[in-house]
Amino acid sequence: MEIALKIDVDTHDGLRVGVPRLAQLLVAERLRASFYISMGPDNSGRALIRVFRNRGFLRKMWRTRAPAMYGWRTIVSGTLLPARPIALAFPEMVRQLARSGFEVGVHGYDHVRWQDNIDRLGESGLRQELLDGCEAFRAIMGQPPQAFAAPGWRTNEAALRLLDELRLSYHSDTRGRGPYRVALGDTILTTPEIPTTLPTLDEVMGRAGLRSPAAVTRFYFDRLAPEGLNVHTIHAETEGMGQLESFTHLVRELKASGANFVRLDEIAQRLVAAELPVCAVVRREIPGRAGWIAAQNEPLDSSA
Repeated sequence: MEIALKIDVDTHDGLRVGVPRLAQLLVAERLRASFYISMGPDNSGRALIRVFRNRGFLRKMWRTRAPAMYGWRTIVSGTLLPARPIALAFPEMVRQLARSGFEVGVHGYDHVRWQDNIDRLGESGLRQELLDGCEAFRAIMGQPPQAFAAPGWRTNEAALRLLDELRLSYHSDTRGRGPYRVALGDTILTTPEIPTTLPTLDEVMGRAGLRSPAAVTRFYFDRLAPEGLNVHTIHAETEGMGQLESFTHLVRELKASGANFVRLDEIAQRLVAAELPVCAVVRREIPGRAGWIAAQNEPLDSSA
């Protein structure tokens, strides 16, 4: 059984506090993982407008105890208080992740701007977001990025076409079952997509029967594909902070079960484009997450 840990870093404090804790745990357990870091400003405070746009967002905030989880400084960042930089505030920490054997990719530039306004930005706005994110990555790492993970699992046709132009090794923008190539009408894109396959902890926190680390671990073990690739997205602001105990219990139990932890770029290197299913990307709502996400549709009929 393969487990790819996809660690999204959305905020200044997620990188400052959550990432060192997660890295320390993973190094101690000798586990491989992929970190995707927001390269630009932390405008988390602007996300509060989702209360009015996205059905269920306020309920999720309450269920996950967001003020305690994120902290008030993050919740007002970019509104009542100035936005703080994320990756560029801690460039040495980002470089240390790579030196420690972790993969580092781009999780957008302005996370909130992309997630909340992707359909309003237009091609020029999306292109600028990608250029800014890649340039910040290059300034820190001295080389262009090879992977991108869309903020909030939100993407559209324009974004996917622009990402394909970057000739990345892969992107991880959707929720789905396994690696595939994206079909946009009659066009099949070159860059493989490796979707998240499991629910995230913030989507299931607060459910009845999931109040302890052991219960959370059982929940995930029941949903693993023993013979396939399991891509588990965690958040530096959740598992790296208030839910570190639950995450520690989970990875230790997975390790004890014989699970093989892999980086997503290792998966990408062994993919053969001609063997991948071709799927359209559709929008869906999933339990525990407010608003839509981009998801892998059923494979297209190759004989058609």
